[in-house]
Amino acid sequence: MIEKGRCWLRCSLFLWMVLGVLGFGTVALAQETAYEKAINLSREAMEEYDNFELDLADTKILEAVRALESERVTDKGAASVYVAQGVVGYGRFKDSAPAIAQERAYSAFLKAVSLDPGVEIPSDYRTSDLEAILVRAREAISHGSSVAVSTSAPPSIDHKVVISGERCVPIELTATVPAHHDIYRVMLRYQSDGQPLFSAIEMVPDVQTPSLLRATIPGVAVQGAQVRYFIEATNRAGNVVTAVGSDARPLTTMLSGKCVGFLEDDPSEKYGDPLFQLTLAVGSGFGLIKGMTENCLKSSLCVSESTQAYNGVGFGVAPVPFFIRAAAVFNLPADFQLGAYIRGQVVNIVKDNAQASIMVGATLRYLAIARQPYRLYIGVGFGWGGANATVFLGSQFQNFKDVYTFKGPVHIAPEIGFLWSFHRNVGLAIELAVPIHFPDEPRVHFDLSVGPYFQF
Repeated sequence: MIEKGRCWLRCSLFLWMVLGVLGFGTVALAQETAYEKAINLSREAMEEYDNFELDLADTKILEAVRALESERVTDKGAASVYVAQGVVGYGRFKDSAPAIAQERAYSAFLKAVSLDPGVEIPSDYRTSDLEAILVRAREAISHGSSVAVSTSAPPSIDHKVVISGERCVPIELTATVPAHHDIYRVMLRYQSDGQPLFSAIEMVPDVQTPSLLRATIPGVAVQGAQVRYFIEATNRAGNVVTAVGSDARPLTTMLSGKCVGFLEDDPSEKYGDPLFQLTLAVGSGFGLIKGMTENCLKSSLCVSESTQAYNGVGFGVAPVPFFIRAAAVFNLPADFQLGAYIRGQVVNIVKDNAQASIMVGATLRYLAIARQPYRLYIGVGFGWGGANATVFLGSQFQNFKDVYTFKGPVHIAPEIGFLWSFHRNVGLAIELAVPIHFPDEPRVHFDLSVGPYFQF
């Protein structure tokens, strides 16, 4: 019985030893496979680098690093892969973005030195700049800096919001962005007060602390009441991998004080803050017509015994002759304008029906670009009255020149306009309006007008 027990114990110990050896061998094999893959990819990357295929070299060396980090390979020989990563990263950006090139090389060399303090840059790729970066990495490691080769943590951005600033004083923003294989570039996007779109500038790493990135919103962009911004990191495909804020929910910096150093460019100083605007313009256009005209049936020059019966004109396009348009608007808060307009026909005045020659109404506008001297607005008018177009009836009606009336009597008119202030009180206005007349024979015409405006 004792002998059987001893046999069972010996067999169990032997089995555990076999399983342990097999398990150790499996781990070692996985590490060796990842290491060999990384070495091969690194060699291919340097071949592409030698052929000046820098983008492809960058892609391959990134695959090599991922192979190491996916299996947490810490073999001393893996340091050569990180050296290659530093060489490729530096060569990729040294001409277009020197600060990024320094950061890429320094970050990779830190990992290399952490694995092998005596690692060297191959003589074929050794330069004084790269040597200096490697020396700096060695000094950092010797002073106790530690580098985690694995980047399993998700990409992140640490940023303290700048909640206030001075008008016309550049705003320097910083963000801490730990190195991560998914992060290719970090962008600051900012929107000046009154501007519809975000401008963009790439954040660059600090020379001493590569994970600390900096960017500056220029003073010319902070002349309003506030400036909005957000920070986003993207991968090589341009996809956002992490961000602080967004275009829909940006961060906001409130601005105060007067401009210092930008007085000659300050719109409030040069153009004032006008309350009232009066525009006098002339214009022309075209309209979509169908139906009866005004004068053919009334004139023997159009319809006679020798001509066919007149039943109006078919659907088509006709020119709208010159008209005069005046508009008076008041500036409201939040970049809105409210006022009234009158439009009078200069050509083809229908004497028997004032409605066909005059349009009056109210207009509401929104200044999509509000900052002078160049402003852009969209709006809508609503009013009463009509307009007319010129129609040439053709040879069957003796080439009679007739008038087609957009009767309405009600109209609604979407509009878009551009305002250029070239003086404190005077500017030039260009507007495109599209009056739609209804309910009597609903028709539309397009009016383009231009003329001076006066603001006070």
